[in-house]
Amino acid sequence: RRKRDRLLHRLLQTGAIDSSTYHLALLEPVPTRVLAFPVLAPHLSRMLHQRHGSGSIRTTLKRDIQQHAELLVRQYSERLRNLGIHNSAALIVETRSGRIRAWVGSQDFFDRARHGQVDGVLAPRSSGSILKPHLYALAMDNGLLLPQTRLFDIPSAFGTFMPSNADEKFRGLVRADDALIHSLNIPAVRLLHEYGVVPFAHFLRQAGIQTLQREADDYGLSLILGGAEVRLYDLAVLYRGLGLGGRFAPLHVLAEDSTQHADGRQLISPGASWLTLNVLRKVVRPGPEQFWFRFDNARPLAWKTGTSYGHRDAWAVGVSPEWTVAVWVGNFSGSGNANLGGATGAGPLLFELFNSLPHAAGAEWFPRPERELVPVDLCPDSGYPAGPACPDPVPGSAPAWARPLPLCPFHKTLFVDKNSGEQVCSLCWKAGEYEARPFFVLPPQVLNYLRLSGSAPPAVPPHRASCPAKQGGSPLQITYPGPGSKIWLPREVTGTLQKLTLRAAHRQPGRRVFWYLDNRYLGSTTQEHIRAVALDEGRHELVLVDESGEQARRIFFIKRSEE
Repeated sequence: RRKRDRLLHRLLQTGAIDSSTYHLALLEPVPTRVLAFPVLAPHLSRMLHQRHGSGSIRTTLKRDIQQHAELLVRQYSERLRNLGIHNSAALIVETRSGRIRAWVGSQDFFDRARHGQVDGVLAPRSSGSILKPHLYALAMDNGLLLPQTRLFDIPSAFGTFMPSNADEKFRGLVRADDALIHSLNIPAVRLLHEYGVVPFAHFLRQAGIQTLQREADDYGLSLILGGAEVRLYDLAVLYRGLGLGGRFAPLHVLAEDSTQHADGRQLISPGASWLTLNVLRKVVRPGPEQFWFRFDNARPLAWKTGTSYGHRDAWAVGVSPEWTVAVWVGNFSGSGNANLGGATGAGPLLFELFNSLPHAAGAEWFPRPERELVPVDLCPDSGYPAGPACPDPVPGSAPAWARPLPLCPFHKTLFVDKNSGEQVCSLCWKAGEYEARPFFVLPPQVLNYLRLSGSAPPAVPPHRASCPAKQGGSPLQITYPGPGSKIWLPREVTGTLQKLTLRAAHRQPGRRVFWYLDNRYLGSTTQEHIRAVALDEGRHELVLVDESGEQARRIFFIKRSEE
């Protein structure tokens, strides 16, 4: 107290304080302990100090939002600690202005044991599936799909790369919006193959991704499944861009910059952005949040998750007209964890943060951009614009400035005999005894999986066997092994059976043949129809299907060489 009083007296003598302030200060109690100086946004503070040096810096952060975000991230990480998941990061941005309102680099800056000083907002990590919505939006603008368009979900090989879905299942045919909602890998990879890796990587760089340092072809098709690293900061830019109608602009963390509203780059049309956001709005939320629509104060959110290979990173990013929230959960050490997934690992924290934010009345959802969408009649079965053979078109919407989709490629008008139901042509029909009927004709490799799920369309009737066009038998033949063959295979020095070479022939050169062995897809061939496969002892069934639906089937048996 005496030291305090002497200091106050000197301040009075020097004129630093007046007499009234001096006497009031003497009456104040002396603190009995050292109070900790409040520390907020330490990762951001360190970064700004490194860039701008000493001095006063005003940021766009809001104290109450930052404090509460840090508290929620810390509490959430404590709940995950027993699962071996130690680190979390979050970024909260105003969608319209781009002002960053909370920057949480880790669950605890001072947690040295768990690398708490790493800034998870700026740390590059594998993207998982978090980039898929932007590919779907770009595909809409390029006339490749609409939300209702059916995509192939079948075994697909791109050289040595054979993607698989997380559940390791094939659906045959799936709506584009369902493929995005359930984050199916195979339709996304097939779509990227059609759209192009180079233009997609170019879009990501233009939109703000700063971590793509290699050539696009180096990433390949795995780019859409986590083959590249991204930062949480850049993901906030990407998803905010969808909320701005496809316009991608930088975020603001300095108050002096936040008054400058950059127009950004219009990289996706407002129509495609709005359609994509409406798909992401339907993604099922985790836990009790899945019933969000039953609460009066609930707000819709377009959101998507991502999980990197080996369960090392869990992402969740959401955007509404007011807020863009990005979350990462994982371990800065890079170790994987089977409990780590986008929906279950990062999703709950995303909604804890989103629900804690203030919401203005009347800003629940993005208004429909009427001038940016045009009506289109769609085939109810394919989701493509209806063609002349499609039944009962349904209304849909397409981006106004997008390339037009082709008409439904699957509905075809075939001629059928009225009595036998066989398919006929000008070489075998009888006058007055045939009629035109529409059929939904799918590629055979798609039909196989639809049949397994019991959702195959009515079968296309076989062509009349006596037709001159069908003479000469099936053009597709299995040349080895023969029917019912019993094949003795020698063993390698390792004890495994040697591979068996399967052979087939097609009368029409260049026809693609799809190979299935014991209901397992092996791949396709076009020129030389040969496949070498490793087989176990016992019965096996080989099925070949060409692009026209012609099939060849063969049952054979593998025996040990000593038998």
